Amino acid sequence: MRKNRFVLSALIIAAFLCTGLPAAAMADSGPVYFSAGVLVPTTSNDIRMTREVLTIDYTNQITPIPDHQSDYVNVRARFWFRNEGKAVTQKMGFPLGREELSGFGMFGPEFTVTVDGTAIIAHMLEGQKVTAGSELTYDMWSAYEVSFATGQTRVVDVTYRILPRAGYFLYVLQTGRLWKGPIGDLTIDVNFGRPAAFPDLLSVQPAGYHTQGNHILWHLTNYEPLQDIEIESMSPVFCRSVRPLKETAERTGSGADWYRYAMALLPDSVVGRYAAVSESEGAVSSTPQAFVRGLQTSAYADYVQRTLITALNHCTHGSAEARVLRAAYDARFSYYRVTGDFLNGVDRWRTSPSIRAHDLYRELLDAGMSVTKLSPEEARLLPWLTVNMAGESMSGGYSLSAIHELDQSQAYAKQEGIQESDAYQEVLEAVLGFISSWNNPRLLVGVSIVPHVEIQQQKIDTIVGGPAWRVRIILHQTLPSSEAQIVKGFTVSSQPDWKTMPAIDNKTGLVQYYSNNGLIESGFSDTNPDDYLSIMTLVEVRNAEECQKIVTTAADTSATNLMFTKAYSGMEFDYPGDAMIDSSMQSSSCTWLQAIAPKISFDAGRGVTVTLDSSVPMSNALCDKAEAELKKIVASYGTLPWSMDSEIDKTLQHNLDLVEQTRGKNPSVTMVTYTADGTVAKTVPTERAVETRGTLWVVLAGIAGLVAGLVLGMLLTSRHFLT
Repeated sequence: MRKNRFVLSALIIAAFLCTGLPAAAMADSGPVYFSAGVLVPTTSNDIRMTREVLTIDYTNQITPIPDHQSDYVNVRARFWFRNEGKAVTQKMGFPLGREELSGFGMFGPEFTVTVDGTAIIAHMLEGQKVTAGSELTYDMWSAYEVSFATGQTRVVDVTYRILPRAGYFLYVLQTGRLWKGPIGDLTIDVNFGRPAAFPDLLSVQPAGYHTQGNHILWHLTNYEPLQDIEIESMSPVFCRSVRPLKETAERTGSGADWYRYAMALLPDSVVGRYAAVSESEGAVSSTPQAFVRGLQTSAYADYVQRTLITALNHCTHGSAEARVLRAAYDARFSYYRVTGDFLNGVDRWRTSPSIRAHDLYRELLDAGMSVTKLSPEEARLLPWLTVNMAGESMSGGYSLSAIHELDQSQAYAKQEGIQESDAYQEVLEAVLGFISSWNNPRLLVGVSIVPHVEIQQQKIDTIVGGPAWRVRIILHQTLPSSEAQIVKGFTVSSQPDWKTMPAIDNKTGLVQYYSNNGLIESGFSDTNPDDYLSIMTLVEVRNAEECQKIVTTAADTSATNLMFTKAYSGMEFDYPGDAMIDSSMQSSSCTWLQAIAPKISFDAGRGVTVTLDSSVPMSNALCDKAEAELKKIVASYGTLPWSMDSEIDKTLQHNLDLVEQTRGKNPSVTMVTYTADGTVAKTVPTERAVETRGTLWVVLAGIAGLVAGLVLGMLLTSRHFLT
């Protein structure tokens, strides 16, 4: 029978490992009965638990017993029960699993029960469906029977070993209240195996305990248990590595020592996820900090937060150490609402869109980090931060940015010698998981035509120091449906409202609300819903130098105004404009404005003109840029086994063909001059530039926009933002 019980226990443990159900938690004995074949815990009207002595021994974790797994905790519970009613055979049981809590540990096969020193057989009962109305319900029990004469006291001993879930130990105490009255006398002695002090010992429940050396002690009388015993602690191995760092930092007060101590509390990824306990190894941690995910309270998170703040206060302001510590702090506590935010850090993108990693990267640059001259501290951080940036980009559909960031990350990882590490590869695979035949069944071909440029301008004679001109430089782009899904969708006016001269500021003599930076807006034309306009407005220009300065400044900073960063309506995912530069329709507008700006000239008598050189087609440089980005995508997708199945290879090649066909092109230009009353005085269209390659003009793909729709469509095909 003993052998059979061992086999049954092993099978139950195996079942937990295979199904991922909560592992076992041992507990106080409780009275149970069968109701229509269903095991139900119930209060006992006649049997009282007069005394309990509970011993929990961690010493095996410190000095393992030969042939015993080192992480096991030994438990011995002795109960005194007195029958205050008629003679009865009472069914008792230990609950071994709890449905409401997500895992405790694994119990060993040496579960034994004795009554007055004589061993009895306990039967494992699992999968019992509880009936409604029972006070405490558990889904698996070790059940046995004890006979009582009237007035008889019996002593029941239970011993077992349990492998706690990482740093979390649970003993179910609440079943003790199912007996008649409170527990008369309860003594609990936890031999922690090392000094029972923070931070080795993180948290203890219930209240009412005291510590003495290595022991956590309770002595309670007439006790009605409303809480279970829960102990959270660091793993002994981790403690041994952290304790000397803590003691050194507190002794010296050195910023370098505090930095080393704080960093030891963080995972390898610094700003990323704490590792999970390996399911294949039970509660054996695959990394020193893996125990953290087994904890149920915020005790460790609070400890790390305090330590990071203290370390920041000791480090030199503006130093590389301070930058890294600030990034680690912000990754875990800037959005800290629940423990999961602390545990996941910047890895939030795995479950929902996030730009934490991008925000941290920008903060590091603003704080003085140089990507060409990284400190050792920053070099440790950058592989993890940039791979998470790629994850954010990929989850938002910005695959071009993701590919670039993956290139950066792997270069940093190789430099740090972690490129092949399990931890880094795990994050890398998760990022690449967003590129799959399931998530991205096809790549859309998104194109925008080489724009038609329209110059709208009106002479202002009444201005001080005049004459002056007000000008609108408009890029007209016709969008295919694939681009229209992700483009900024406001409506803008195709014609200026110039019926009256602008109001003049009496103090300055300038146009009211004058700005010498140029105004940028974009959206669909109010007269043609297929015509997408990007408009640069110059409210007042008086000389060539001023014109060139305004145009160049506005073109170079156009991304701020043209990038539509609210990618998902109803979801907080503001994607940074600089990362969208190569990935959206608005990016095409930026690129063309920047290309055209040097071709714009000004004359006080004639206003603004655009001069294009047919021998130097403007599209060529843009095609070079697009081709380089596309080839990078081809190289990345070419490694995916499902690329040909989804015909991604054909789509990529088609886009490369379009780039080649677009070479040799210049935009057409129309000059429109308005009279003082706002009516059109003159319209001068220019002929299209002569083909430099002898091919017919075909209205084809806009260069930066081509790259955009190609990849953005992967994850955003169902999102429309037209207003």
